[in-house]
Amino acid sequence: MDYTALYQPIPLSNGTLLALLVLAIPLLNFIWLIFLSGKKVELLGWVASGFMLGSMLAAALIFRWVWGGEPLHSRTIWFEIPVAAFSYPFTVGIHIDRIAALMLVVVTLISWLVHVFSIRYMEHDEKYARYFALLGLFTFSMLGIVVMDNLLLIFFFWELVGVSSYSLIGFWHRRPAAIQASTKAFLMNRVGDVGFIISLLVLWSQFGTLDLQILEQLMQQSVFTEEGVWLSYFRVNNLLIENAAPVGWLTVAGLGLMLGAIGKSAQFPLFTWLPDAMEGPTPVSALLHAATMVAAGVYLLLRVFVLLDTTTLTTIAIIGSSTALIAAISALMQHDIKKVLAYSTVSQLGYMMLGVGTGAYQAAFFHLVAHASFKAGLFLSAGAIIHSMSHLKEHMLQADNFNAQDMRWMGGLRTRIPIVFVVYIVASAALIGIPFFSGFLSKDAILNGALSWAAYQSSGGISWHWIIPTLAFTTTLLTALYMGRQVLLVFFGKLRAKEPSVAIKWQPSWVMRVPLILLAILSLGLVYSLNPFSADESWLLQNLVTKLPAVPGDTLDYFEIRTIYPDWHQVTTWVALGASLLGLVVAYSLYRPQQARHQLYHQQPNYRSRLTAVFAQSWYLDRLYQLLFIRSTLLMGRAGQWIDRRIIDGLLHSLATAGVILAHIIAWLDQVLIDGLVRAGASIIQGLGALTRSVQTGRIQTYLVASLLLFIMLMYWLTQF
Repeated sequence: MDYTALYQPIPLSNGTLLALLVLAIPLLNFIWLIFLSGKKVELLGWVASGFMLGSMLAAALIFRWVWGGEPLHSRTIWFEIPVAAFSYPFTVGIHIDRIAALMLVVVTLISWLVHVFSIRYMEHDEKYARYFALLGLFTFSMLGIVVMDNLLLIFFFWELVGVSSYSLIGFWHRRPAAIQASTKAFLMNRVGDVGFIISLLVLWSQFGTLDLQILEQLMQQSVFTEEGVWLSYFRVNNLLIENAAPVGWLTVAGLGLMLGAIGKSAQFPLFTWLPDAMEGPTPVSALLHAATMVAAGVYLLLRVFVLLDTTTLTTIAIIGSSTALIAAISALMQHDIKKVLAYSTVSQLGYMMLGVGTGAYQAAFFHLVAHASFKAGLFLSAGAIIHSMSHLKEHMLQADNFNAQDMRWMGGLRTRIPIVFVVYIVASAALIGIPFFSGFLSKDAILNGALSWAAYQSSGGISWHWIIPTLAFTTTLLTALYMGRQVLLVFFGKLRAKEPSVAIKWQPSWVMRVPLILLAILSLGLVYSLNPFSADESWLLQNLVTKLPAVPGDTLDYFEIRTIYPDWHQVTTWVALGASLLGLVVAYSLYRPQQARHQLYHQQPNYRSRLTAVFAQSWYLDRLYQLLFIRSTLLMGRAGQWIDRRIIDGLLHSLATAGVILAHIIAWLDQVLIDGLVRAGASIIQGLGALTRSVQTGRIQTYLVASLLLFIMLMYWLTQF
């Protein structure tokens, strides 16, 4: 492999220039709107939405070019690092393959719909322009992750996504809960970012590059030795260079990238920040959950799939399946309509992680795309519901403990907001995995991959690997249960809040309805496949090529021979469909309007058993973090404060007191002894001066007499010897 050709710069093309335009438009939105952050003019929202529409159309054009042709790639050398006989160029650029092209469309489309929906939803907010500016920054950050081909630049945008989410989650900064939620999200994501940084250091030290395309080529052309080393060769000026990377370091890099994805995509044990992130505006939740921040972690793993070995992939599968089940149970215990959807997002992201870990690379991305539509539809529909309930609150007499997001105040809304009801039903059916809806196809592909993976890993026998698909199918049942529960409690029965005599505007404006209808259409299975029961016939899966990961050892790897299990598709379809239907039946039997539990839910709004409290509060993980990290940190802080105050400050005070005493002693010695000696010397000299001055009379006779006397005394003294 020619080293010079490997790092060869690639000039900008029309496609990559257009990609830069897609990236620049949201940034431009942020720049011009941030200077108008104090303005509240509806026109600003329309202009910002128009800009995002332009970005979406440009992304659609890129998708058309790439999906039926070759990837777009431009690269330049930023700087070079000399090492021994040659220099490692540090390259930066843009690479858009089919996955990136479709992701561009998903991000810009959802962002544009959220912009349009927010025009009315945020119309009374004081920070109207600032809100749209932050939406632009959020979109720009995610688009940077999508198109960049260098892990370091991806990390820069990765951090910018964190800053954007911090600003939007804490948008209503006068609420203490919003500030706490934004801080929690920011800090917990930094924990995951530690893994990302470690991976960057390991990959650079072992391969001398962070360029994803170069890393992929090195992995494909490397040789795995029996000593556990990846060997790759390249030529520099007729000099053959051998690069040896121990496979253990590859595992460390993969696990570090996985940790970064766990933090960003809210997986166990770093998922507790996402339910609290509901303190931000509801349209922000739709963007955050559907196409930006939480999608970034899964998308990163898809981009670096070639670097993940079996240890990393198995760990991802375990974490993803466990998170899916844990979050589904927590969703079943929530009263806040948005928190149900938040835990649902955590659960569905667990499905995507499961797909990555079990080798269902295409299925994980399929579910990421499908989930973006129906989850955005659910969140924006929830926003419309909250918007309507807020109008009700303005005229309620018993409004002191009223919460527009609490399902215990809702009921019977299907007749008041029928369009929202229809959209919610469609999006919920897609989330549950009902046939003819998009979620059925994507989830079926993931479950089929999980079953095939377990069968391969256990060689057709019994092993622990079967636990993974078992957790996934159990989650399918729970998904139908908690979504059926939510639909019955919100849209059926009677409205618990007492409706005032004045007319209430229940129906959202057409500006809010249009995005909802479009998202409902995109949640239909026909958008992806004419066969409602076969994901393999969808245009998305048929046009994606699975990249083989770094799996040392067995050449007949599961990722190459998984097609030997064709019968699992039918098993997957019927078991998943049966689990979904069973979950809906249980939900209907427990929460239908005539059932006692439905009435009890509204009559005892504060009732919650100890067990349900554990599930509702993220399995007490926050309390565990409070005990292990926060309290221990505060305890160390208090101990440090005590040491500082009692020991360090005491020592300093003692030294200061001793210094003062010593200063007083020195001052006394200076004043009494030194100054006394000086004054005594001065007095003696002054006395001698006075004495000698007294004999200076100026008379010659006196001087002659004195000289005679001195002469006589001298002669007398000499005669004595």
